Amino acid sequence: MGNSAFTYSEFYDNIISLVDCICKALIDAYCCVVWTKPFLDRKSKAWLTGGVYAVIMLFFDFIPWKAPMLSYVLGAAAIFFVMYLTDREYIAQKLFLAITFFCLRWQAYRIVIYINSEIYRIIDSSGIITSELLDFLMAVSTAFLGYDLFIFIFFYSAVRCVLWSYGRVRESMSGKEFLLLSIPSLLGVVSYGLVRYYNYIYERDTNGKDTFDLYGIHNLILSLFTVLSFTVILVITYVFRQWKTQQEEDRQREIFSTQMTDLQSHISEVEQLYRDLRSLRHDMGNHLMTLEQLYNSREYEAAEQYAGTLRREIQNVSGDIASGNPVTDVILSGRKKEMEEKGIAFACDFHHPMTDSVNSFDVSIILNNALSNAIEAVEREQTGSDQTAHISLSSYRRKNMYIIEVSNSYTGNLEPDTTSGLPRSSKSGEGHGFGLTGIRHVARKYLGDIEIGKEICEGEERCVLRVMLQITEAVPLQKDPEDRKCLDALQDNPCQK
Repeated sequence: MGNSAFTYSEFYDNIISLVDCICKALIDAYCCVVWTKPFLDRKSKAWLTGGVYAVIMLFFDFIPWKAPMLSYVLGAAAIFFVMYLTDREYIAQKLFLAITFFCLRWQAYRIVIYINSEIYRIIDSSGIITSELLDFLMAVSTAFLGYDLFIFIFFYSAVRCVLWSYGRVRESMSGKEFLLLSIPSLLGVVSYGLVRYYNYIYERDTNGKDTFDLYGIHNLILSLFTVLSFTVILVITYVFRQWKTQQEEDRQREIFSTQMTDLQSHISEVEQLYRDLRSLRHDMGNHLMTLEQLYNSREYEAAEQYAGTLRREIQNVSGDIASGNPVTDVILSGRKKEMEEKGIAFACDFHHPMTDSVNSFDVSIILNNALSNAIEAVEREQTGSDQTAHISLSSYRRKNMYIIEVSNSYTGNLEPDTTSGLPRSSKSGEGHGFGLTGIRHVARKYLGDIEIGKEICEGEERCVLRVMLQITEAVPLQKDPEDRKCLDALQDNPCQK
């Protein structure tokens, strides 16, 4: 009877141990999915990461020799490599996520071990357990049901708290930012390794005695340290996110300040244009009188030369771009001059909408940023190439949508950022990479958006940017009916993706 009773207990203890290992692996895998999902471009990649982690941990649970520290390190490494192999962006952030997951897991398990040991101590000291069957039932309820439930609650809560403080933002990290965020987690990992190591040494030197059983205060001190370690991670990630948010707001204010400076410059140029026009109009009477005298004196050649000089003067004052708005006229004239100096061919068929629902300041932001990006792109394309670069600008209507289209010669590849959906900026340094973001901000202000991609236009590879603005008034883009016909023809887009 004694041998059969022992076999009976051992058999069920093995079943409990097996189910317990599987439950812990599933809990860890699910928390891993929750932890990594916001930072991967597809949910399936997060589930793959959690699945690989669970398989590795189960493998180490069932091998004959035990190496807990090594298994957890390899599990964290697997999280990083699976994320990296499935989504090779923001590598430093992925490394931070793997390290922090390791630390959060240790912290959750450490707290649960303390709670579980206290429960055992209280039950044991009360003398409630008096039979083998009752001991077996308590083992099931406390070591399996209660233990794993506590693990899930603490681990899942810890993951959610850090996700809240850090934010669900896919972003690149500098080396300094990585160290700032990772040092608290690295310290937690090191402390876990030290605790496991010294506990192993103590058990070896005392023939299997456990420090947690002999020194109850040791559990409490270690648990308090664990809570403090988690609090530091929470505070550091929260402060980091607030700092990044403030930094982003400062950059946006800097961009807005630059745009305001550009607008003031354009306003000054417009004012100068009107002064020149008023001066020309004031002198027009004298010019007409001079022409009349030359024709009356039959000095037709001199009159023709005088008229040609007057025509050039009028053209210089008014410019050769008439968009229907003086601000955009000045912007486009300046950009056209810049392109002529750089040897870039510019085709312009832009017309400002004749409506008050679209602000000329917002249109100027779009034109400045779009043309600036196009000029920089074709300059890079021209390096080592004998072909003439092209930039074209047009505008047209589709129902209640006013569309601005900018295209430029481009044979490279557009690499979209999976977070914003916009192409990555090839420029470096502070303040770069916000041009398209500023354009999108203006477009969404008018319940629109932007579209950018590679297309074939008239047999040439081009990068095409379309900015769509919703207008509330059904009005023509400009007054000239001939220009209206041109814009109607633009609705049949010559570019093909």
